[in-house]
Amino acid sequence: MPSSAKDQTVTPRPVTGYDPQAYRDGLSSMVTSVCVVTTEVDGKRYGFTANSVTSVSMDPPLISVCLADNADVHPAFSHAESVAVNVLASDQRPVATAFATPGADRFAVAEFRPGKLGPPLLDGATVSLEGVVHQRLTAGDHTIILIEVAGVVVGEPEPLTYQGRRFHTLNPLEPSALQPAGKDPA
Repeated sequence: MPSSAKDQTVTPRPVTGYDPQAYRDGLSSMVTSVCVVTTEVDGKRYGFTANSVTSVSMDPPLISVCLADNADVHPAFSHAESVAVNVLASDQRPVATAFATPGADRFAVAEFRPGKLGPPLLDGATVSLEGVVHQRLTAGDHTIILIEVAGVVVGEPEPLTYQGRRFHTLNPLEPSALQPAGKDPA
């Protein structure tokens, strides 16, 4: 019996009834933050829009970002030592669009400043997480980049979200509407 998750292996099994369009539609129903991931390699800045950013670990502090292997910036991120994940504010939709458009002058659409480790940090972001590349993993047609967070800049703006192939903003519930699970309002 395996003693830890590291000792476990997964036996590939064929997927039956897989419908690629249903898969895409299902994933599009998930609400995600909209991020711009940036780096600087050999004095040149690179970036892409991502909604596949996840908290992985508190000790060490790790986040993951997924990047398509055919992305125009993949070669740069394959060599980058430090990376920043900038969670976009609700008014930064043009930034998301520019960084998702191949050939666009991505860094011309907003103000960026160098982070302590070098990657560009987006002014006005909801939060910027800066760190060093901890590991890269190949998964299907993507590279998972694990980033050990070394710095956090927290802003005030409401985040931009993405769901149903459209951008959204949050509609927070009133505090009185929030009840702990299993508790009836008094």
